[in-house]
Amino acid sequence: MPLRSLMLPVIAAAMLASPALAAPRAVVDVPIKNFDIVAKGEIIKHTFTIRNEGNSVLEITEVQPACGCTVARFDPKIAPGGTGKIHADLDTLSFDGPIAKSVYVYTNDPETPRIDLVIKADVRPFVGIHPGYARFSYVQGESTGTIGQTIWAPDGRDLEILSINNPYTHIKVSHRVATEEERQGDKPGKQWRVDLTILADAPVGALRDYIVVEVDHPKQQKVQIPVSGFVRPRQHATPKVVDFGDVKGADLPYERVIAFTSFITKSVDLTEVDTGIEGLVAEVTPLGDDGHRFQVMLRLMPEMAKGSFESTIRLHVTDEASPVYEIPVKGRLR
Repeated sequence: MPLRSLMLPVIAAAMLASPALAAPRAVVDVPIKNFDIVAKGEIIKHTFTIRNEGNSVLEITEVQPACGCTVARFDPKIAPGGTGKIHADLDTLSFDGPIAKSVYVYTNDPETPRIDLVIKADVRPFVGIHPGYARFSYVQGESTGTIGQTIWAPDGRDLEILSINNPYTHIKVSHRVATEEERQGDKPGKQWRVDLTILADAPVGALRDYIVVEVDHPKQQKVQIPVSGFVRPRQHATPKVVDFGDVKGADLPYERVIAFTSFITKSVDLTEVDTGIEGLVAEVTPLGDDGHRFQVMLRLMPEMAKGSFESTIRLHVTDEASPVYEIPVKGRLR
């Protein structure tokens, strides 16, 4: 009999006798937890259980919760035959209606490297708010603007406001009992008006935070007001710094362009530009007839002295609150 035929049974027997390769095996009996109806603002807490049915240690290398969900803690290693826990919290304050939020669990199980855990709920508000958001489009120093919110309990309960958490130092928040015109619907019970007023000295930049109103409703204790929008400067120029770079004398005159915009309601005029450098001249051209947009052409002229230069251009504007806008300029003439 050939030698190869004699060896095949021996190899097969050795393979049957050898132990299985060591590997973890992650098993989740209940990967989806449905909480049915929950009150808006309630923090849902749930613990998922993961079993290791393999023959080596199961390692949880990473846990990534979805928006609104956090993982308080989890067991990073699970012994063969053991179980581990993943504790997840879901804040429902930002959600309405049916939701499904995932927690992605990454493991060293070669067959299941990622496990998807899901928390479901139907988020119902027990406190009403209208319009439910505040969006400001404001120019610094202009007349202040106020956005009102009406808050009530749809079940007719006499609602009380306990406190207001306002993260903004430049938005004033006040509350009072709503007038008949401000009340929402025909439900009985006390209704409230919350007024948000942006202050004249609000800093330039985006608005993207929440004002949280705490109330005494037994099923919902918080109402969230998202605040968005932007506080614009009175004036803006592009570019912020004019850099001519290295310029050869043979290339003169040499030009750079500035786009200047006034955001205030009143029309303005750009009357004069001081360059501060002999041989650097400016020409102003209005863009349209609305008194808000201008082009400033800067030119390096042949009479300009060679060498490095650095100065600040001063744009004179007919804006009483901000009559001068400054722009740094630099470069080198060879």
